[in-house]
Amino acid sequence: MISRGYVAVLAEPHTDDSIRKIIESWLARFERVEQVVPGVQAGNTTTALQSPKDLIPSDHLQFRVILGSDFAWAYLTRGRRVIETTGLPHEKISLCLDILLELAGVTEIVDQHDDRRLDELERDGLM
Repeated sequence: MISRGYVAVLAEPHTDDSIRKIIESWLARFERVEQVVPGVQAGNTTTALQSPKDLIPSDHLQFRVILGSDFAWAYLTRGRRVIETTGLPHEKISLCLDILLELAGVTEIVDQHDDRRLDELERDGLM
């Protein structure tokens, strides 16, 4: 199955506080939020986040946002201004886009297939 993905550009770089606000938004809108436990020794272990306080701080973070039988992955790095998502495509709105839509500070959302714009973001040091 082909995946779908987006990159959201935010006005400010991620901090632990801004990441907790993102988690708070997701917890309010979706059924479940899990964080991949940071560190090589953890493998792909996830832990459910019940509140933003449950965030395990790390420079590189990965989350799974779940709604029913659908889920989307979100990747972000502290000090950077982007969130990358992947998920399954849908006839309506893909969850990997939906998790970005109501986040505070989003200035632009770029489709994963917009190579020209993604190259510009990378050249500008945002990715």
